[in-house]
Amino acid sequence: MNDIQLNEEVNLSSLGSSQKRHNQWRRWSEDIIPALVKPYMEYLEVSRSLRVIVDAGVDGTGQCHNCLEELEITYCLCTPAPVQLMKRGLFACSPVAPTLAVDLRLLEFMKTLFVRLTPNTTAWCEALECFLDAQGYQLQSKDNLRRRFSNAYHWYSVLTIYMEDHITTLVHSFSPSSIQQESTQPSNYLCARCPLCFGGNLERAKTDQDDLDCIVCLDACFTQKRTNNPRNSAACDPPNPTNTVFIPDSEVKVMEDFIEKQRSCSSNHHSLAQTQQEDRFEDGMRVPVSVLDGCGDSFHAADEKRQKASTRFFADTGLMALLCRHDRVLWLVNMTSAGEKQHYALVLVKNLFEHLPSNMTVGLLYDIGCQLERSCHKWKLLDDGILSRLKFGISVFHAYGHQWPCQIVYHPRKCVGFGLSDGEGCERLWSSLKMLIPILRVSGYHQRLFVLDNQIRHFDKKSFSLFGQWLDKKWSLCKRKKMMAWEALCELHVDMQTLRHEWAAQVELQTRPLPRQSKNKGSQQLAYILSLEKTVEDYQSHVDKLENDLINNHVHDIVDFNLQLAAAKGSLSKASHALRQKKSALGVSAKTDLYLLKNNKWLQTQTNAQALKTRIRERLCQRKFELERLERSYRNSVNESHIQSHVESSLKRREPAILKLVSTYNNLCGELQSMIRLHKAPPGAIPPTPIPSKGIFQLDVDSDIWQDVGLGECHPDPPRWLADESVRKGIKLMLEIDRCNEEERRLSRERSVLQEWFSVEWLSVQTALEEADKHYKYHLKKYRENLVAAYVKWEARVRHIPCAWLPSRPWGPTGEDIANHLATLYDPSCCHTGNTSTVGDCSDGGMCQYSGGDVLVSGVGEGGRTMEGDVSVLIWSGGDHGPIEGAHCVSIQSGG
Repeated sequence: MNDIQLNEEVNLSSLGSSQKRHNQWRRWSEDIIPALVKPYMEYLEVSRSLRVIVDAGVDGTGQCHNCLEELEITYCLCTPAPVQLMKRGLFACSPVAPTLAVDLRLLEFMKTLFVRLTPNTTAWCEALECFLDAQGYQLQSKDNLRRRFSNAYHWYSVLTIYMEDHITTLVHSFSPSSIQQESTQPSNYLCARCPLCFGGNLERAKTDQDDLDCIVCLDACFTQKRTNNPRNSAACDPPNPTNTVFIPDSEVKVMEDFIEKQRSCSSNHHSLAQTQQEDRFEDGMRVPVSVLDGCGDSFHAADEKRQKASTRFFADTGLMALLCRHDRVLWLVNMTSAGEKQHYALVLVKNLFEHLPSNMTVGLLYDIGCQLERSCHKWKLLDDGILSRLKFGISVFHAYGHQWPCQIVYHPRKCVGFGLSDGEGCERLWSSLKMLIPILRVSGYHQRLFVLDNQIRHFDKKSFSLFGQWLDKKWSLCKRKKMMAWEALCELHVDMQTLRHEWAAQVELQTRPLPRQSKNKGSQQLAYILSLEKTVEDYQSHVDKLENDLINNHVHDIVDFNLQLAAAKGSLSKASHALRQKKSALGVSAKTDLYLLKNNKWLQTQTNAQALKTRIRERLCQRKFELERLERSYRNSVNESHIQSHVESSLKRREPAILKLVSTYNNLCGELQSMIRLHKAPPGAIPPTPIPSKGIFQLDVDSDIWQDVGLGECHPDPPRWLADESVRKGIKLMLEIDRCNEEERRLSRERSVLQEWFSVEWLSVQTALEEADKHYKYHLKKYRENLVAAYVKWEARVRHIPCAWLPSRPWGPTGEDIANHLATLYDPSCCHTGNTSTVGDCSDGGMCQYSGGDVLVSGVGEGGRTMEGDVSVLIWSGGDHGPIEGAHCVSIQSGG
C-alpha cells in the first residue's frame, strides 16, 4: 500500500493542477464510479435504502456513533479505497487516497435538499465547520472540508444517476419485442421524457384529422448566463459521465453553419424581390408580408442583431428549451451568442423530428412562431417532409405583440389543433430555475450543465407523480369552459353553420394582402399628417404658455425656465419641419384627399379615431412588454411575493395617459354615432365600438381593441361578422367550444396512452424480476413499488376520464400489490400502536391509528423519554378517517 501511495504522490507532484484534475476526473468516471455501482446497490439492499445503519461485514443493524472517527483501511488496485468505504456506508472524497469519507445518508439528504434550494456547498460547509468547532472538533487545514465534501457530494450525485439509469435500462431491456421493434412509435428517449406525449400505441391515438399528434413549445432565457473566466474554466472542467438533455455544441454549430450558407445563397434574390413586388403571400405563408414585418418589429426576439447578453462578459449567454405540453423538458441548448438566433430553435426542432416516426404531426408554440415559419420557407431551413408535419403557433401570453391578422392565424385559441395548450411551459421552467442563477453564473461549463440536468431530473420525478392530477385538473377545467361557452352561445340564437361561414369570411378578408402603396399615399399617411398637425399645435401652445409666464413674471428659476423653453422650441421646430416635409412630399391626389379630409367632418373624425386606436394599441403593447421585462429582472433580486406591488407602483404613472387616450377615442366614437343618427354619415356606415376601460390592460385576444369595426371603408351591405354583435360574440364562443372539443379528445387520448405505457412498464419490470440476476432483485422491487405508488395516485384521478380507445392491457398491479404498498406507508419499525402523541420503537410491529387534525411528533422515545441517538419525525396528513394515505415516517440518525 505504501509503495502505491508513494508512486501516486510522486506522479501527482510533477503535474499541473489542471492535469491533476483531469486525471482525477478520468479515474472517477472510468474506474471508480462503474466499480461502485455494485457495492452501492448491495449496501442499499442491506440497509433497506439507507433506513438502517449497517456495520461493516455485518448483515444487521450496527450501533450509531456520536463523534468524528478516524478509520484506517488497507487498499489495493483490485479493491480501491472508495469501494471499501462504500461497504461501510461511506463515500470517499477522492478516488485514490481519500482523507475524508461522508455518510451516505448525509449525502442523500444534501442531494434531496439541493434540488429544492440553491446548491451552495460553500455556505453549508462553512456552517458545519463553525458548528463542529463549537463542539470541540477542529479541522486541520483551512478550507479543508469544503473542497473534499464538495467532491464527495458531486460524485455521489453522479453515482446515483448512474445507478438509476442502469436499472431503468435493465427494465426496458425486458420490454415486449412487439413494442420495442415498432417503427411507427417515437424513440425510447422521447417515451422516457414524457410518457403522456410519446408512450402507448400512438397508431390509433389520432381521433380527428385536424388533431396534432403532439404539441411542444420553445423559448429562450437570457438570465441563465455564465461569466467569462480568464483562467479558462472550460478547460479545467471535464465532462461528467451521465446522460444529458443538452444537445451537443457540435450539432448546434452544424445547424448555424447550414443556416448561414442558406441565407448567403439566397440573400440577393430575396432582397431584389422585396423591392419589386407589392404586399403578397410568401411561399407557404398564411399572412401577408406587411403583417409579418409588423410582428417582426414588435418583438426584440425577432431581431437577431439585438444584443440580449454581452459576449464580452459572458461565455454562455443563456438557454433555449424545447418542452412538451406537460412542461417536461425534451431538450436544452446552451446559447453562446448575444441574440436569440434561429439556429438554436431549429436544431431543437430538427432533433425532435429525428426521434419521431415519419407520419407524426407536431404543433410548435413559440413567441415568434410566425417569424420562424417565414424563415423556414424563405430560406429552406427545414426539409419539406418536416414542414408538412409541423404547425406553427404563437404562445398565448405573447400574442399581444403580434398584428391582428397574425393572431387569427397563429393564436392557439384561434388555430385548429392546439386545444387549450398555452405554450408557456418554458416560462414556468425559467421561473423554477431562477434559484440557480447566482450559483451557475460563476460555475464551470460542464458543472453548469450537470447542475441543470440534475434539476431537470428532479422536475421529471415531481411531475411524473402528478400525471393523474394534471389530467384531472385539465379535464375539469375543459368541461367547465365548454359548458359556460355553450350556455352563452344558446342565448345568442345563432346556428353554428352561420358562425363558421362568417368566421371563414372574416379570416379571408382580414388576412388579405393589400396593394403596397408608396409612403406618400394612403389614408395612413393622411392620418399621420393630421396627427402631426395636432402635435405642432400642442407644442406651440406649450411655447406660448412659457413665454406668457416670462412676460407676466411667473418664472421662479430662470435657469430651469430657459432649459424648458429651449427644449419646447426644439420639439416644436422638429415637429414643424417633419410636417412640412410630409406635406411637400404629397402628390396631387393625396393633397386633394387631405383637403377633402379636412373639410369632411365624418372622414376627419373617423380618421382621427382610427389613428387614436392604433396609438392606444401601441401604448398597451409597449406597457405589456415593459411589465414582462420588469417582472423578470425584479424576480431575480427580490422575493417573488413583492413583485406585484413593485410592478404596479412602477407602471402606475403610465396608466392615466393611456386611459385619457381611451376616453378621447370613446368621445370620437360618440361623435360618429351622432352623425349616423343625424344622417350625416355615408350610406352603410357602422358605428365603431367604444373601448371599455375595465380590463383594457389585459390585452386579451378577444378584446375589442384588436377590431377596427366602423373605422374602415363604408359598406352598403356590411358582413354580419362586422355589423352583427351577436355574430361577433358567437364566433368567439364557437372557437372556444372547438378548442375545448380538441382538448377533450387529447385528454382522452393521453389517458389511454398513460394506461398503455404503464402496462408495458409493469410487464417489463415483472419479467425483469423473473429473469434478471439476483443482485438486481431488491432494486427491481423498488422500481415496481414506485410504479404501484404512481398507479395508486393516478388511477383514482383519471378513472372518470373516458378512454379514446380501449387499452390493450389492464394497468397491471393486483389488489395484493396495492395492499402491500399501502402497508409500507405505515412502517412498523418507526410507528407505535396506540397514543399518537408519542413515537416509540414499535417493537410490537403495530400500525399507527390517527384521528383529528394535523400532527407532528418528533424526538420522543418510548415512555416519553427523549432519544439522544435517534430523532424520528412522523408527519401525518389531516383527516378523521383513521390512517391517512400518504402518511410517512422519516428516521434520521445522528453521528457516525
